[in-house]
Amino acid sequence: MSELESDQVKKTFKRMMNEVVALGSCCGCSMCVVTCPYGVIKYDPVSMFPYVAKPKGDFDFCPISEEVGCDVCANACERLGPEHMKPIKPEEIDVRTFGRARRDDEYYGVTRFICAARSTNPNVVANAQDGGAVTEVLRCAFEEGIIEGAAVAVGSEKMWLDPVPKVIRTVDELMQTAKSWYTYCATPLALKEAVDKYKLKKLALVGVSCEVSGYGTALGADTSFITAERGEKNVERQNKHLRQYVEAVQLTIGLLCTETFVFDGFVYEYLQGKLGLNPHDVVKVNVKGKIVTDMKDGMRIETPLLEARVYQRSQCNYCGDFSAEHADISAGGVGSDGWTIIIVRSERGERVFKRAVEKGYLEVRPASEFERSMRVLKRLTDEQRKRADEQYASIGSSRR
Repeated sequence: MSELESDQVKKTFKRMMNEVVALGSCCGCSMCVVTCPYGVIKYDPVSMFPYVAKPKGDFDFCPISEEVGCDVCANACERLGPEHMKPIKPEEIDVRTFGRARRDDEYYGVTRFICAARSTNPNVVANAQDGGAVTEVLRCAFEEGIIEGAAVAVGSEKMWLDPVPKVIRTVDELMQTAKSWYTYCATPLALKEAVDKYKLKKLALVGVSCEVSGYGTALGADTSFITAERGEKNVERQNKHLRQYVEAVQLTIGLLCTETFVFDGFVYEYLQGKLGLNPHDVVKVNVKGKIVTDMKDGMRIETPLLEARVYQRSQCNYCGDFSAEHADISAGGVGSDGWTIIIVRSERGERVFKRAVEKGYLEVRPASEFERSMRVLKRLTDEQRKRADEQYASIGSSRR
């Protein structure tokens, strides 16, 4: 256990369900579902909360937790800290993810360098959310054999605007997913498909801040809670499920994120009801201090972001991480036009990113040339940390 984490309160399923899910701070990252060794916990795509598949009691009762001893899920939960009603501190997830906490001079979390990048292929840029940098980093990772699959969000068969988690296994599939969604998708669920169904051992995970922090929380979790009295088979099973999915991940890419929207509210009440748009004709949504919606017929509609914020998921208020602080590479089009702002945080992230540049997938410019982007990055980072601090203070708690 690291120096930053105390063992004052045991992390249990019951605590997780009461202090995270019932409280409303559960981000829906799905890491509890991914790591559950017994398939007890399922994911509700509507509420975006976990639940017990075959309940034998109250919502916070897990028979394995109570009768055998498990709580793997609770130890993979980023919003459940070692003290009552407090999340894990960001610096603790730093240690779990990178092996060290951020320095005082690392304002955006553990950082190696910040730059701007975009694809050297105009067709990729035209089809991408911003500069196509995430697509090209993943393409390089595929073609260099660094990964054999990636857990991403893709538009569902029902509607492009309704994202679902999927594991992609080819560059062709990658090129069809080069967009971002602003309604929530529990992307880590695709890790189970990748490992269990396709037997993949080298994966990338692309997700928003809470998802990559969930990954980091599980990756560095102390396994001493899995004790011998549970029996040899249970000990083996619990250790395996806590580790096998996250250890298959060779690269995490975090998408800069202030909030995501409730699907029915944003799509049906706002886009369809208020703006009069057919959701099936939407081909792209972007947020640039305003909502930018592109339609099949080429029409572009720009509307105030404040209008859409009433459809924000309430659990996003508990998130103080705008810049995906626990990803190998963080990326977003913050304050830029046609370029992706990149924060490289880890050795493996730096290795893959520089390889993409060397192989000609990316062109790069220094962050100093993007003064507006850096101002927006700083402002949104400050605002999101303040919002989360105020949210925890409202329940008599704190996140630090």
